[in-house]
Amino acid sequence: MSPNLYRSNFSYLRFDHRRFIHCRRFVLILLLLGMVSACKTLSDAPDTSHQGAATWRADASVFTEREQQYLDTHQWRYSAKVGITAPQLRESANIIWEYADQANNVRLFGPLGVGAVRLQFDQYGVELSDNKGVLHQGHSADELLSDIIGWPIPINALSRWLFVLPTAGATYRYQLDENRNVALLEQLGWRIKYSNYKSYGEQFLPRKIVATKQLSPEQAVVVKLIAKTWH
Repeated sequence: MSPNLYRSNFSYLRFDHRRFIHCRRFVLILLLLGMVSACKTLSDAPDTSHQGAATWRADASVFTEREQQYLDTHQWRYSAKVGITAPQLRESANIIWEYADQANNVRLFGPLGVGAVRLQFDQYGVELSDNKGVLHQGHSADELLSDIIGWPIPINALSRWLFVLPTAGATYRYQLDENRNVALLEQLGWRIKYSNYKSYGEQFLPRKIVATKQLSPEQAVVVKLIAKTWH
């Protein structure tokens, strides 16, 4: 083979090798541009991670009809299964709550390790009879019940929370579910969750209520009520 022919073939081979390198670089550039375009598309896409999240509200419009029904109800009787969970405490009981003539009569059977108690309270004061028949008097139903049970049970506020109403004179906020019923109510450091709404007479009320109060990041008091009857 002549030297000139050898040089010619060698040059041809070198030329093909360079073209291969250029082609590979071109493909890599296209791939990089494609990745950048995909990233930009993802970044420009709307964030739907929070779509559908319930909105906190603080207006009173949703409570107007319930408030009027509450004021028009001069007598009622509520019975339910009640459970309480707190640090080193897990108990259950039955509750019967009767209201008439602006007076509350609450009976707890077998609650929280203390037997049966009766709590009566109105605008004039509070009386609590424990399982030994000892009568305790005071000015706060919450305080007397806490002295017996040992944990804060918001019995005063519950008289309105049962009717899906915020207690008067304290700030609150709430969320609605997809049926525009109150699903969550936050007030007085408690979060009240309502579910399983049913018709009780002329009122549409939740069968299940769960009230939670955080004592610390790791500890909480949880009161669960599952209604049996409303009259």
